[in-house]
Amino acid sequence: MATLDDVFVVDAVTHAYNQTEENYRVPRYAEQVANVGAALEAKMPDGYQRTREAFLGDWPVENTENALFRESQTDFAVMHPQSITVFEDGLTAESKARAFFERNPTRTAAFASIDAIGLDDPQADLTRQVEAFDPHGVKVYPSYWEPDGTHHEFKMNDPEDAFPLWQHAVDLGLDVVAVHKAFPFATAPMESYKVGDVEEAANSFPELTFEIVHGGLTFAEETGWQIARHPNVYVNLELTLTELVTTPTSFVDSLQQLLYAGGKQAVDKIIWGTGAPHFHPQLLLERFWNYDFPEMESFSGPFQLTEDDKRKILGENFAEAHGFDLDELEAGTADDQYSDVEMADDPWSTTDFEVVE
Repeated sequence: MATLDDVFVVDAVTHAYNQTEENYRVPRYAEQVANVGAALEAKMPDGYQRTREAFLGDWPVENTENALFRESQTDFAVMHPQSITVFEDGLTAESKARAFFERNPTRTAAFASIDAIGLDDPQADLTRQVEAFDPHGVKVYPSYWEPDGTHHEFKMNDPEDAFPLWQHAVDLGLDVVAVHKAFPFATAPMESYKVGDVEEAANSFPELTFEIVHGGLTFAEETGWQIARHPNVYVNLELTLTELVTTPTSFVDSLQQLLYAGGKQAVDKIIWGTGAPHFHPQLLLERFWNYDFPEMESFSGPFQLTEDDKRKILGENFAEAHGFDLDELEAGTADDQYSDVEMADDPWSTTDFEVVE
């Protein structure tokens, strides 16, 4: 039986939050977003649970890289800067994502993030980011807020706001558009987080990969039909993976729905993403790798998830979706600053997070 030591693990979405009150741009909604995360943190097992004060702080980039590369078997990771406009810096500042990329050049690939509604010229800002740090993809959100709390919805198939931005991404040579779906922020309309608007974008821009982040947490069946039907639509399991810790049978149900339409072939469309250090990456890795999944039902008949399937989800599918050569990524990490690091025994021990006693 293979072990995780034999698997090249790629975490497709990580962060470095600033959840301090000073960073609240729209306080009543920012507080709700932060409190949801804190409530999930309180459900983590002994040793993995940080204090509320630590969780709601301003996380330095070092905490993310140490949790990933010193405390887990993660080999490569992408940090998503965020444009969640209830926070002054979007929740994960662009400067943090750039620093993560610059500090760990063998272990990460850069990503951009765009406020597609609130900016006067989002195309110009995307150009600025491409010229500044050469991202290979861009993260967008379906909900945006004005400082007075006014909410605006962003649809992936909007002919005025979205399609010109996707064409500009193509022109700039970007490969991936990742969109937050399935998990609603605060009291934003749930309609914004449905996935139906993704397929028209995917059909219209076959040059781009469209990655549904938090896929399967809600609207799992609809998302499953999208990844089965569209070759350039993938699912990122960030946050959905939390169910492996809190309610494992619910995660099986979510994965079952994601895979029902496409069956065994749809496994190739599932991408690993933990949101670390929102959750400890090693905890989720071990839970997933060691989980004995039941036989999965699908439209084309039952099938079993194998170790090879898990290996695909943990890294191979990312390489395919994001246009990387997995062997080249692995070779790049062979002699870097983490290659001889012995993994820490205790969670959060190489970070400044305070753990609940």
